Amino acid sequence: MEVTMMADVSGPAAPETLRRDQRERRERIVRVALRSLANSEYDRIKVSDVARDSGVALGTLYRYFTSKEHLFAAAFLLWQEGLKRTLDRAAPPEGAEKERVRDVLHRAIRAFQLQPQFYRVLIVLETASDPYVDDTYRSIDKVFTDIVRSAFGADVRDDADHRAIIATLSSVLGGGLRGWVMARTTIEKVYENIDNAIRLIYDFSPDDRS
Repeated sequence: MEVTMMADVSGPAAPETLRRDQRERRERIVRVALRSLANSEYDRIKVSDVARDSGVALGTLYRYFTSKEHLFAAAFLLWQEGLKRTLDRAAPPEGAEKERVRDVLHRAIRAFQLQPQFYRVLIVLETASDPYVDDTYRSIDKVFTDIVRSAFGADVRDDADHRAIIATLSSVLGGGLRGWVMARTTIEKVYENIDNAIRLIYDFSPDDRS
């Protein structure tokens, strides 16, 4: 297994503070890392290979990323932003809010179903000790929130109930996908659990049990 290097304690500069050439170099490294992850598993990818394929020295790569986890957090974020753009371009289904939410989450599950290595790397990021991963992980959370919020409609306020819906569905989805990539459940069960959560959120009434 490749040893993960760490940059100096001062850490890398924020992307928005980089010069144009530095920003383009950083973006190229992230795109190469994303392409590597699209074709392989995280554990099999060497940072030295990413540096080589990006046309930079390994030391140069570590000026922008503090660790392998930090690099692939940026790559995952880029993938997730692409997923959001794909979902945004698709016309939302007609009908109630619950149907729009179901459609968006089913398509998100489908994306992980096609490339399960992306959820496996997300599990790695959740347990990473690198503080710079935490910063990127917050951006990942925000993009997921925006993906679900897009199903609510432009006229829906960012209220406590809708924030609770997002948190609940995120937990159900995360637990299901984690179990699936660890071969403890089936992908069909992931879809079923999301459908049940949406049904309970939008349709359930205690009177229905009588």
